[in-house]
Amino acid sequence: MAYTSPTKIARVVERNRRGLLPHEIAKSVGIHRTTVSRILKRFEKSGDYYHINPKTGRPRKMDIRESRVAARMLARVEAANATEVQKKAFPEVSARTVQRRLKEQGLLCRVRKAKPYLTAVHKEKRRLWALEHKGWTVEDWKRVIFSDESKFMLFKSDGRQYCWIKPGQALDERFTKKTIKHGAGSLMVWGCITGRGMGRIHRIEGIMCGPDYVEILDKQYLGTLKDLKLRRSGKEGVIFQQDNDPKHRSKVAENWFRSKNVKRLSWPPSSPDMNIIEHVWDQLDALVRARNPLPRNKEELWQAIQEEWANFPRAALDTLFESMPRRVGALLKARGGHTKY
Repeated sequence: MAYTSPTKIARVVERNRRGLLPHEIAKSVGIHRTTVSRILKRFEKSGDYYHINPKTGRPRKMDIRESRVAARMLARVEAANATEVQKKAFPEVSARTVQRRLKEQGLLCRVRKAKPYLTAVHKEKRRLWALEHKGWTVEDWKRVIFSDESKFMLFKSDGRQYCWIKPGQALDERFTKKTIKHGAGSLMVWGCITGRGMGRIHRIEGIMCGPDYVEILDKQYLGTLKDLKLRRSGKEGVIFQQDNDPKHRSKVAENWFRSKNVKRLSWPPSSPDMNIIEHVWDQLDALVRARNPLPRNKEELWQAIQEEWANFPRAALDTLFESMPRRVGALLKARGGHTKY
């Protein structure tokens, strides 16, 4: 039966008191005449425009109060998920029932986002860094050369993959997800990006330590400045960014920075959300994965990475640099906590 609002019920009752017949009331209010009869009978019993007949069937095992308790348990991190809520507080109902009640409370089930662990000290340092750079414009940020290392897997899992099959086809080679033991190898690369375009990229062999990092800087970072005709010092000189990895802060690296008169950007701890090259790595990996055919060995993977790096969309790079003021603003708003970036 369709829902009738209390306002419409009041109009029906008022016209009935004025002596109108059911078919006249139905025509004036815009409902069926049998609905008029049901409304008048229900109002005669309850005398309440807002009265709703109780639902038939078994009552709910979790009422509104208990649903709110379940929501509070998740908000206070007293439980990690609906299953834990059910086991700790509502063992007499199923986890699925708890999930339904949580949805009614406006909660959504989503995959947890991976974020670095932030201590109170980390948050304060990040907040102070954002405060220091809140006045920087896009042009200021385009003077910064962002750098980082990243690992590229030859084969990797892309999470759950779905397919439509007929019964008995689950093991058909066409519908299985192919994996290779240990991922068949990986590559570590170093790269940098600038406001004028992509810098150089370097393949890292073995485990990189301080002297190896200095050699990369000497060849690839200074080579980038030469390629793009960027000045190392002066009013229009560039600013070099790196994270707080131990090899970046080694004595040999510190000596190199001083000897080459490299101006560096102070960097807060645990802040990949402020380093726009992280997004370049993600997009680069997606471009490599979209190639047809896919790389079959490390040499082909390195060739693909170099080609996609060289052809990285300039518009996408400009968008990342233009996002920096917003990132700093989001960090300030979060008082040094996690941001959406």
